[in-house]
Amino acid sequence: MFRKQELDATGPREGGPGMPPTPGANSAEARRFPRIGVELPVRVKHGLVRVTVMLKDLTPYGARIEGLEKQRIGEPIMLMLPGLKPKLAFIAWSEPMTSGLEFDHPLHEDVFATLISDFAVGHHRRMALGRPAKPSIRDAA
Repeated sequence: MFRKQELDATGPREGGPGMPPTPGANSAEARRFPRIGVELPVRVKHGLVRVTVMLKDLTPYGARIEGLEKQRIGEPIMLMLPGLKPKLAFIAWSEPMTSGLEFDHPLHEDVFATLISDFAVGHHRRMALGRPAKPSIRDAA
């Protein structure tokens, strides 16, 4: 089922229901969940096209992918996450070669936690595994 987006005079409303802030916008408080950095090649199906893209950010509500030409906002896309059935998402925002996706249904918290523990980069992965973050050089001084 195709979902309508909330629009104002300038396009999709930033921070509206299911709409993540536009890239570069300084409105982290408008997010429902912080973005977790990941580095994961995944397959996407857009219409008849199947392509491998890089999953860069993940939340239970959506993701950011790189490697797909600029898309139209609201277009459906199927995202193949490891170990899961294809996940329906919609293009929330798009720039050349980078798009933000909103999942049709949020990821279950256990599924999200497993994906983060397996594929998150840096301190997010250590925290998901119950390990403390490594102290920075500044902390040692």
